[in-house]
Amino acid sequence: MIRRVSLLRWSGRLIGSLYFAFFAFMLLGHLFGDEPFAEKPLTGIEIAIFIAIGVSQLGVVLCWWKPLLGGGVMVIGWVGLICLQWFLILNPFFGLPAIAGVLLILAAWRERFSRGRVALEPASLE
Repeated sequence: MIRRVSLLRWSGRLIGSLYFAFFAFMLLGHLFGDEPFAEKPLTGIEIAIFIAIGVSQLGVVLCWWKPLLGGGVMVIGWVGLICLQWFLILNPFFGLPAIAGVLLILAAWRERFSRGRVALEPASLE
C-alpha cells in the first residue's frame, strides 16, 4: 500500500514539476529575451488565464510539502483555466495540472484511508 501511495505522490510531483519548469522557462524567456514587449495591453480574459495558470503553479509548489492541498490547488487552477477557455481541454499539455493534482489527491486519500482503517479495526471488533 505504501509503495502505491509513494508512486502516486511522486508521479504527481514529477508531472507537476515538468509543467512548472515549462512555464518558468517561458516566463524567463519572455522577461529576459530579445523580443519587444507587446504594444497593446492584455485583455481581461488573458489576465484571468495567467491567474489560473499561476494558481496551478502555486499548487505545484505546495505539493512538495502538502500533497493534498497542492493537488487540490492544481485542480482548482485547471478548472479555472478550462472555464475561461474550454477548448484548452483538447490540448493534453494543459491537462497536466489536472492529472498531477488527481494523482496527489489519490495518494493523500489512500494514505489517510489506510491509516484510518488500521486504526479502526481493533475498536470495531469489540
